[in-house]
Amino acid sequence: MCTISWFYEQEAYHIFFNRDEQRSRSKAVPPTIFNDAGVEYLAPTDPQGGGTWLSSNSFGLSLALLNFYQGRLPKGKLHSRGQIVKALASCASYREVAQRCNSLPLQKYAPFSLLVFDPAQNLNDAPMLRWDGRELDCAIQSSPLISSAKLFDEVVTSRLSLFKSHCMDGKVNSVEDFYRLHKGHAGGQGNAHSICMHREDAQTVSLSHIYVNLKNKQSNFRYWDGAPCTIDTPQSYQLALL
Repeated sequence: MCTISWFYEQEAYHIFFNRDEQRSRSKAVPPTIFNDAGVEYLAPTDPQGGGTWLSSNSFGLSLALLNFYQGRLPKGKLHSRGQIVKALASCASYREVAQRCNSLPLQKYAPFSLLVFDPAQNLNDAPMLRWDGRELDCAIQSSPLISSAKLFDEVVTSRLSLFKSHCMDGKVNSVEDFYRLHKGHAGGQGNAHSICMHREDAQTVSLSHIYVNLKNKQSNFRYWDGAPCTIDTPQSYQLALL
């Protein structure tokens, strides 16, 4: 289970990503600056698969990957989906992301949804590549996007209702509005229905906030390393844009 939301400003955008994982999963490594063929990018690392679920590079392009549990698992041994983000993290545009993704051996990966964010984009919706285990499709996705393996319909309905009442319906929202949602237990008192969730087997293990601004030529990555409802001050990382 994961939840991502976002909004755009003039030549800028914000991403908010709650990562939900099994309690038994190894703790992720906080964001680090990587260099791929001369292109720097910020990304946390999942030590279990060596990949990442979220990246932001010096072109101002950010990628976010969520599991697509409603797809069909390919046969055979599968690679970590987090490696896909690392393979694409140095791309300069959505077009390049799509071209590179098409060239990957996708039959070796479980289904996923990959969102692409670019500060030059004019709309709040984000282009998305979705691998369902058979085909790679291109789509346009509205905020938010929710991923869940259990109780999918119930969880999505509950969380969408929260976003609609707090951050949609024509409202002018602030970063703090999104923080309250992503760090809070509204709608579920901390169970699977709330955005910051806590179950016996799984919980929200981090919150990431990426802010990319072309005017300031900077990507800011704020990272709550743990259940965000328990952390007041996040870790903060910066990356200069080209």
